[in-house]
Amino acid sequence: MFVNFQKLPEESRIWVYGAQDIISSENQELISDKIFAFLSNWSHHGKPLTSSFIFIKNRFLIIGLDESKNPTGGCSMDTLQNLISDLDNTFKLNFYERMNVFVLNQNEINCIHASKLNHFPEINLKTLFYNLNIFKKGDMKDWIIPIEMGWCKRFLK
Repeated sequence: MFVNFQKLPEESRIWVYGAQDIISSENQELISDKIFAFLSNWSHHGKPLTSSFIFIKNRFLIIGLDESKNPTGGCSMDTLQNLISDLDNTFKLNFYERMNVFVLNQNEINCIHASKLNHFPEINLKTLFYNLNIFKKGDMKDWIIPIEMGWCKRFLK
């Protein structure tokens, strides 16, 4: 069952996908249609799952699920990941490159592979990045953190 993302509780589980390039408004519209159709009918063992999605900064797709109403399981999760994989392939988003770091640099979001962080002298341990390893909707308020607090700090020497 699809609901407005803002109505999902803060404890809702989320999946954050970062696109290597900006997602155009035209592609966001096409992707939204597919995700809306999917989430409107998403279920686990015949029980509807209360879920939603949102695009942020034309770069991030976030899927949210209120597990307090009905929890999900392996089969329903597989169907979601199949949808995301299809969207990733169709629109060339590169959602599954988990080594991408989304750095906030001069008010712009730059997608940089972790192994190349050292190639940018303006990037240091204090540079902010979007931590895609958050699990709850409430974590979104603190998902922009300094590199020194994140998984990618080991790539800066």
